[in-house]
Amino acid sequence: MSIQVKKYLPKNTIQWNAFIKHSVNGTFLLERDFMDYHQERFEDHSLMMYLDGQLICCVPAHVKEGVFYSHRGLSYAGLIIKVAAVKSIESIVDALLEYLKGLVLSPSMSVGRKAELQLPPVSYNSINKEITAVLEQKGFTINRKLHNHSVPLDQKIQVSPKKSIGYRNGKFEGLRMESGNDFRGFWEEVLIPQLAERHHSKPVHSIAEIELLASRFPDNIIQHHVYREDELLAGVTFFIKGNIVKSQYAASSPEGLKTDAVAYIYMEAMKEFKGKGFRLMDYGPVNEKDGSVNKGLQRFKKQLGCQQEEWERWEIEW
Repeated sequence: MSIQVKKYLPKNTIQWNAFIKHSVNGTFLLERDFMDYHQERFEDHSLMMYLDGQLICCVPAHVKEGVFYSHRGLSYAGLIIKVAAVKSIESIVDALLEYLKGLVLSPSMSVGRKAELQLPPVSYNSINKEITAVLEQKGFTINRKLHNHSVPLDQKIQVSPKKSIGYRNGKFEGLRMESGNDFRGFWEEVLIPQLAERHHSKPVHSIAEIELLASRFPDNIIQHHVYREDELLAGVTFFIKGNIVKSQYAASSPEGLKTDAVAYIYMEAMKEFKGKGFRLMDYGPVNEKDGSVNKGLQRFKKQLGCQQEEWERWEIEW
């Protein structure tokens, strides 16, 4: 089996996007209209793999200081494949390594002797587990392990009474949830101030960037707000990925913290998305930058019914 590996070029955009849309494990985050919103920050080195002239795998990637990353500017990337390539994973990994090792011998290329892959969580699609098994077999090792949390919406949702008590004791009385594509109020009034005050950080996406991305993907990026009368108490930004909904940003105002407004949004949203046939709500990892577990955040997510999975990032040197 001879797989041809080619570096992605802008002229391949239409073919790339069509492949991602119909792949087994890709999501809209890996389409070029999403990836390229911050292209000036990365030296793109995405790859396209062909078997008998047919595109069977895309690898969103960039290089920095000689390392091949897939992908530090995205939540995940790795080997994105089509159904017909499921039985060819080992050959795809072999072709990737052969290509990268060949670049080391070319003085005109900026790839060294190290590669790093971050696949989507296994809970998104079991094919990701098959891919990581092959990576391990080929000599990849884990260089980071996150504790990701999600709720299977196709099962009974097990919310702790400590979270649902707001429905019984009056704390949630008068709350009103709205959804749409208006992000500015949440960003400027709640998210940015709260991240700055509580975590000395800022959102990964600026308001201009999230508005741009939402204009490109209006069905995939949506905002849920909760109000009491006309006061904005909290918001959650959701990314829709097929039958999976991902909580991307969540924050409360000081008043919203008193009413557990974010938990209210999550509980209402789980009912909403479950009713629409979604399979999974991804709440994201609970790790700090140094890899340690934020116990308070972990407890909050588990009380909402989350299950924990280990989410590995893989690397290889040669």
